[in-house]
Amino acid sequence: MSTKGEESEQDVTKQFLVKCENCPFERTATGRHEATQVGNGHRRETRHELIAVEVPRSIDSP
Repeated sequence: MSTKGEESEQDVTKQFLVKCENCPFERTATGRHEATQVGNGHRRETRHELIAVEVPRSIDSP
């Protein structure tokens, strides 16, 4: 998993769900950078492919 360019402040506050396609691994991450770190760490350990999906903000969130 990689991202291009610098993250904006808005990107840092986005929530992501990082899921593995080959095992039950699933983690939440705040911001693209953290999602990338989580995904890369799991890939290094397992060589599995991962996906990161942006989770919409809750209606109650400011």
